[in-house]
This record gives sequence, C-alpha cells and structure tokens, in this order.
Amino acid sequence: MQEKNVLGIQIFESNYNIYIKYSNQLFNLLLEYTDVIERFSIDECFLDLTNFLSNNDILENKAIEIKERVKKELGFTVNVGVSTNKLLAKMASDFQKPDRVHTLYENEIPSKMWTLNVSELLMLGRKTIPKLSNMRIRTIGDLAKCSPTFLKKHFKKQGDYFLEASRGIDYSPVVP
Repeated sequence: MQEKNVLGIQIFESNYNIYIKYSNQLFNLLLEYTDVIERFSIDECFLDLTNFLSNNDILENKAIEIKERVKKELGFTVNVGVSTNKLLAKMASDFQKPDRVHTLYENEIPSKMWTLNVSELLMLGRKTIPKLSNMRIRTIGDLAKCSPTFLKKHFKKQGDYFLEASRGIDYSPVVP
C-alpha cells in the first residue's frame, strides 16, 4: 500500500483484496462458535449463539473471548454488541470504540439507547432526521414515546418500523 502523509496523519490507500482476506479469516474464526452467521457487510457479522452455548456459558464472556481471539490471532480489533436481537446488538456494537464489548438488553434500552440522538437509530434515512427534528423528536426516546397513529400519519408504513426500532423490537432472524 502506498503511504501518504496529510497533516501528520498516515493515510493508506484501500486494498479490497486485503479487506476480503481478513473478512474471510474473521468469518472462519466465528464458525468455531456457530454456523448461524449473517454477513452484514465486509466487516460486520451477526451471530446467533442460542443453540451453541453450553449451560455454563455466559454470552458476554463468549463475546469477550471472541474479541480477544480476533486481536491475538488475526491482529486487529473488533467491537462486539451483545443482545437478544440484531438491531440491539448492532446498536450496542457502535456505542464506544475501539476494541469493546457492549450489551444492550431490553432493561438497558431507556438508559443506553433512548438518550442517543435519533440519528443513531439503525436504518433511519438522512431525509427522515430533519423531519423528526422539526417535530421536536430529537432522541430515540422521543421517538419511542410517539403514538403509532402520529408516526403513520407522517411516515406511512415506515412509521411502524421507527416505533418498533426505537423500542428495541426486531424480529428479523440471523440468516446465514
């Protein structure tokens, strides 16, 4: 990779082949924990460990183990979000970086998720955020407190998604 110096910050040209190589290495490591893995992007996966944990396993401990193995064996860091569905796990993985494990369970939604700016909600479009702001809906908690009728009136069918997502509801399965 060709190195460039800009304002004292090292910038490296992207190399898709290297990204794919490391993405595949990560995927192969994750296969040691479950075969129910959904690739969300080149550097993100969802894992369903429901049927792969023994009675004595604790999900957060398994997440820490995975994070540490990635660092030691593959040489890079990952953030791991732990929860009961993909939406909450993704939100948790974005809380604080790098090299962290975060949880976001149902009882943690008010303190960890509802205080965030509404723009942090997964899958909320750029055009929607100013509309919500104009309606004085600025946090995910503000959105969660809206009535379904109000959201449907202003956002049609998407209003249902906004309400469910803001309340941490996600029924989508992990699809290998």
